[in-house]
Amino acid sequence: METFPSKNISISWVEKGSLLRNLSLSFGFAILTALSAQIRFELPFTPVPITAQTFVVILSGLLLGSKFGSLSMIFYLFTGLAGFPFFSGSVAGLAILKSPTIGYIVGFFIAAQIIGNMSQKPTIGIAAGTFAIYTCGVIGLMITLNVSPIEAIGIGVYPFVIGDLIKASLAIGIAQKLK
Repeated sequence: METFPSKNISISWVEKGSLLRNLSLSFGFAILTALSAQIRFELPFTPVPITAQTFVVILSGLLLGSKFGSLSMIFYLFTGLAGFPFFSGSVAGLAILKSPTIGYIVGFFIAAQIIGNMSQKPTIGIAAGTFAIYTCGVIGLMITLNVSPIEAIGIGVYPFVIGDLIKASLAIGIAQKLK
């Protein structure tokens, strides 16, 4: 039984667009991801802030599809690495590679790709994409903080599940309205 509405969210409008238009949309979503990273709430028990990034990642996969949704996350990562203050807390450049959030950022690319590929079944796609973000995030926490998998899950997954369910519901609703 699906938790979210499962109306058919087709990506045909993106596929029919010109390459320039689709690249522009991808870069636009990279900027939206950067802006959503600045909506940040710190929790005292985890180095990972609550941001609106997962909402934008889900929306990019649903609206842009696998190819251009994941490309938007590549644009986000490499623009931030190039020195633009795109990451949470306005972090820029190679400093992000030592950040506890690097795993999540890598997971954004994988999630957008999965969600885009599974846009016909958005609930399953979003669940799989979110699992990819969490998995990459946990690995990143284990490496950067030198913590066990259980500790990484405790600080990097559990505090975010309810919020991510809400963000997923909102993203599905918006994607359905925009299509």
